[in-house]
Amino acid sequence: MGNVLEESLFSKQPKQFENISALSKSFAANYCGTTTIRDSIFGIVENYARKRELPLEILRYPFKDDELWAFTFVKKGTIFLCVNSGLALCKQIFAVGHELYHIHYYAEDIDPETIASGSLLDSKTVDGMAVSQEDLEANAFAGLLLMPDSILDEQIKLYGITGDKISVDDVLVLMELFALPYKAVVLRLVENHNISNTKANELLSCNSSFISERIMLTGKALGWQQNSKDFPYLGSLLDNMEYNKKQELLTESRENAEFAYIDKLRKGFLYEG
Repeated sequence: MGNVLEESLFSKQPKQFENISALSKSFAANYCGTTTIRDSIFGIVENYARKRELPLEILRYPFKDDELWAFTFVKKGTIFLCVNSGLALCKQIFAVGHELYHIHYYAEDIDPETIASGSLLDSKTVDGMAVSQEDLEANAFAGLLLMPDSILDEQIKLYGITGDKISVDDVLVLMELFALPYKAVVLRLVENHNISNTKANELLSCNSSFISERIMLTGKALGWQQNSKDFPYLGSLLDNMEYNKKQELLTESRENAEFAYIDKLRKGFLYEG
């Protein structure tokens, strides 16, 4: 199932991985608390932007390209985070965690150019083919933030999951608890020293169809495999339009033009299948 382990920050740059681990803990303390995040990541990004006084719009569309997970760009001072709602929810959650790292770099003026020029997360980047150092770090950050060491250790103990005896079904239990994709969970188990590289490679060698079958048979993590393509969200664009309409703040021609623009966005992004 790819070179996720070999190409991870943990394997390639262990010292930098420790730095990202420390950053994720600090970030969680300031913006997340000690709870399991899962789909709360959308609200956490918004809270981060609010605290940093950054204009942010999160847009969720079912893109026509299943390989495209998310992209972020800045236009006229506003950050736009666009997520492919046609993907499984667990993938959307990981994608937002990844893009949050880029937003953090922008907010802290560490490297604002990445999202200023537009960052893009696709399947290859997630599967261990990150083309930039920042993407490599963003993958690690997403996993660490969404599946923290302390909570992972706690859940492993509670569910009696034992190190190198771990099975695919055990991974599914953790996928259910943390709402993350299969590969991301296996990688975190290695990073947290719960399993060996040998065991990880064994788990990663499992065919994706077999994993899907086990999800369907056991029902574990099944809810996080569903997409949300039927519920596209246009951020505050439509909300603002409805408010302006009710308050009669726009001329009829301007109102029609704004709604036509939003309709154009829908037609451009909605999945046609």
